[in-house]
Amino acid sequence: MPTSFNRKKLIFVLVTVVCLAVAVLYTLFAVRAARRPADQDASSPERQPLLPAPVVSQPTPEKPVPQETQNGLTPAPLKIPAIPSTKKLQEPAHSKARLVALNMRDSPNLGKVEYAPLDNVEENHRISTDLRCERIYFAGDQGICLRREIHMFNAQTIATLVDANFKTRFTIRADGIPSRARISPDGRYAAFTVFLTGHSYSDAQLSTATLLLNVEQGATIANLEEFQVSQDGKVIKSPDFNYWGVTFQRDSNFFYATLRTGGTNYLVHGDIKARTINVVYKGVECPSLSPDGKRVAFKKLISRNNWRLTVLDLATLQETPLAETVSVDDQAEWFDNQRVLYAIVDGAAWMSIMVVPSDGSGQPQIFAKGATSPAIVR
Repeated sequence: MPTSFNRKKLIFVLVTVVCLAVAVLYTLFAVRAARRPADQDASSPERQPLLPAPVVSQPTPEKPVPQETQNGLTPAPLKIPAIPSTKKLQEPAHSKARLVALNMRDSPNLGKVEYAPLDNVEENHRISTDLRCERIYFAGDQGICLRREIHMFNAQTIATLVDANFKTRFTIRADGIPSRARISPDGRYAAFTVFLTGHSYSDAQLSTATLLLNVEQGATIANLEEFQVSQDGKVIKSPDFNYWGVTFQRDSNFFYATLRTGGTNYLVHGDIKARTINVVYKGVECPSLSPDGKRVAFKKLISRNNWRLTVLDLATLQETPLAETVSVDDQAEWFDNQRVLYAIVDGAAWMSIMVVPSDGSGQPQIFAKGATSPAIVR
């Protein structure tokens, strides 16, 4: 009996110990399982800490940052070429004789400056730049671009002086609407005209301002209205003086322009250093001096808003109407001493550049379709 009782007691104790051990092990497992989400291994992709991205120095074209390869060798520095924004400047723009003009074709490049070799100015040979203007002119490896900005109800002209590759050098602002622009043959001086009131040179209420610029300094020399004016040896003054259409001689200190006073237009001759202007001849608008300096092409007012392209011999003061009979409201450009370029409105494109002999013979022909504001650069 005692022996049987002791055996049962021993079995009860063993069962109790085993149960207690199982209970303890279960409790430890449950506690550990409950804590695991908080201290999960950091290598788990779901619990990786959010660290700031490392800062990597970006290579520059001048001094690229080397990178190591898997074998520990450093590769040769990478040369990163500049990416041009357009197909322009595949060669320096001033490398050969060319036409510089504004694109008047219906395209994304409308109003942009473009250029082409003089021996082929067809549309598919013109190279577009990023420069957008209302008037452009080039000479002496310098250019001037006119465009407008509207501030509230007032218009301002932005005159941008650019280098031979159409890069901005200086910017000059003036109140008014852009009209005419010229650069002297040596690139030393520039001039531009704005409408202060009126939109046409046939407007009786026309008011203009014409500024002379020092291209090297990017500074205004004077408004032509500040110069002293003489006619037949006598100094004249009037509050209604209006100037436009400057054209420079080869000696860039001297220029021709139009002066209107008393309702009459005059060809005048100016001296920049002396700050003087002399009246030369009556009835000339927007003169353009020939390469040999002997003649000016100009527009002669026939009737309201109707001008005839004409050439004036400066020695004899003889006028020669040219073969173009369509009204020309433009400052002409000489292709050479025998031919004159100018822009007119045509049917196929908004404007096109025409060419006509300077002696009154022949017939006008299209020189560059869908373009305006021509400048011949040699």
